[in-house]
Amino acid sequence: MSAAGALLVAIGYLSLLPAMVWWVAHNHLGDTRWWMFVLNSVAPYLFLPVPFVLLAGLRWRRWGLATAALVPAAVFLTIYGQALVPRELKVEPVPDGTPTLTLLTFNLHADNDDPAATARAILEADADVVALQELSSTMALELRRLIGHAYPYDDLVLASGWDGLGVFSKVPLTSLLEPIEGLGRRNPQLTRLALPWADVVLINVHNLSIPRSLPDWPSEIAYTTRQRERVAEGIRRYALERDRPLIAAGDFNTTPRSSAYETVTSVLSDSWLEAGFGFGQTFPGGPRKPTPFGLPVPNWLLRIDYVFHSGEWRAIDARIGPWDGESDHRPLLVTLAYLGPEP
Repeated sequence: MSAAGALLVAIGYLSLLPAMVWWVAHNHLGDTRWWMFVLNSVAPYLFLPVPFVLLAGLRWRRWGLATAALVPAAVFLTIYGQALVPRELKVEPVPDGTPTLTLLTFNLHADNDDPAATARAILEADADVVALQELSSTMALELRRLIGHAYPYDDLVLASGWDGLGVFSKVPLTSLLEPIEGLGRRNPQLTRLALPWADVVLINVHNLSIPRSLPDWPSEIAYTTRQRERVAEGIRRYALERDRPLIAAGDFNTTPRSSAYETVTSVLSDSWLEAGFGFGQTFPGGPRKPTPFGLPVPNWLLRIDYVFHSGEWRAIDARIGPWDGESDHRPLLVTLAYLGPEP
């Protein structure tokens, strides 16, 4: 082997290390360290070199290199494979006449000042229920005016943009004041939906995000991680004690490789994994996306917006919804089929 060839093989081996080191660290540490939370958030991208190394090893008959690449390839498929199965292959059909509910969850961005664009996106999605986060008081009242003809029922937590939450609905609803561990007044927001076939509780969530400045990361990421875990544990307990079907939706500000996600999915199902295709990235993007350290980042890197549901439901479709061109999030649009009480 030439020196150049040996160097390329060595680079190939080295490029497999980030994914494998992350996998081992994740299995031992989860997100108990602030830097592990960061690595867990970008974990899928650590596997980017793997297919190229695998193909190069096969093409140039470097069997050791190809075999080494098979290990992280298998890890990747184990962790992320379900999201890459086409929805047509993994969504089981439901009987004709099964009731369905379509829900849109959308973080609007606190400084979003274009209610007309947001209203157009919501009306285009045509969901039965819309859960909004970072809903400023001004935006909430304007949306009530602009979409009230289609969504005559609403439950609004009027607050500053960062703290505001709201649910707009085509079906009657009632505000619930039952507390779940969270950030304060009605966050998470609980709303009872009076559907024709059942009363349903919707939990609308907006968790704390990580800080934008690097010096704050060690302390602030640790703090916000604990907050997300408290909310997740509150949802878990509520789900175990509930007496009606449950949906939890919103901006959870964490990726699927987090302890908070694992806590929620220990009792509720992730609609995207059931009925979505791809990684379902909803953040960050658009003209208001954050630029850490002043550096531009590619659009739509992370999946942090979710619709979770209890066992009475089955997700039959999950996709990115119509975007208003203003928010740094994209909405998530999910259709749930109601199958009746859990067996």
